[in-house]
Amino acid sequence: MSANLPPAFKPIAHYIKIANENASRDPVIYYWCLFYAVQTAMKLDKSTVEARQYLTGLLTTLEAIKTQLADNDAIKNETIAQAHIESFAEKLFNFADKKEKTGNVDKSVVHAFYTAGHVMDILSLFGEIDEPFLSSKKYAKWKSTQIFTCLRDGTPYVPSSQETEDADDDLSQFGAQFQPNAPSSSGPQEHSYNQPPAPGFGFGGGIPNVPSDHSLPPQPPARNNIPPPSYSSTPNLPSHTPFSAPPPRNQPQQYEDFSTPQPVAPPGSVPTDEEFAEVRKLTKYAMSAVDYEDVKAIRDNLIKALTILQKY
Repeated sequence: MSANLPPAFKPIAHYIKIANENASRDPVIYYWCLFYAVQTAMKLDKSTVEARQYLTGLLTTLEAIKTQLADNDAIKNETIAQAHIESFAEKLFNFADKKEKTGNVDKSVVHAFYTAGHVMDILSLFGEIDEPFLSSKKYAKWKSTQIFTCLRDGTPYVPSSQETEDADDDLSQFGAQFQPNAPSSSGPQEHSYNQPPAPGFGFGGGIPNVPSDHSLPPQPPARNNIPPPSYSSTPNLPSHTPFSAPPPRNQPQQYEDFSTPQPVAPPGSVPTDEEFAEVRKLTKYAMSAVDYEDVKAIRDNLIKALTILQKY
């Protein structure tokens, strides 16, 4: 089934585009992008005939994908899904951020920032978006537009590592353009650098197709064109919190030296709720890193989790 994207559904064009780009590369991202698009579309319009037809097509596609991915933990378990999406967005963001800070910007940087920023929107499906993703998604979208404009106009690009303090003011001015449900008309109108498309651009406005084979486990994002940086190495950002998993509030020490003796809690004591939450988060990161065969990230996150628990 195919149908033109109804005008009211213009805000979901970004997510359908990203979904189609990852249909074969990462079926989990494909599924959750479409899921987010459906949830958003139902809030925009479910009364007109064209909206109902388009939603019906999306729901049919979504159900077919869910059936094909029925044994995938990132579909069945929201905790694993969230970790998978966070890891996907983080890798793209780190790749783009590293190149941006050196001034080595091109269309792959624009696309990586653009994709990472919109994929971070999807995290709202699992509850309130935590830092650093909340500020990072705005930053990523802002940078994709800023770099796109420079490439389009042929103007020199000043990397964030050389920007003045006025950059924070610029970011706040751009922020209003990047709400998940905001029309994309305020963004650049050319599409040669994979910027947000007008409805129908890049996917014909039709209902996404269901790939024929989702039996393989999820694959790392953009590995064919974008070399993924180290999972745990995140450069400092000028206007938002870095991505590396934060230590628990009551454990300011570094985790890398697991052999260092740690304080021993009184007999019978148990971890605090905050410590359990931190262990849960670190374990999620480790599980997601397994999908990407990132041994360093698996080891580092598990060591951090064990460091919290070893005193009990």
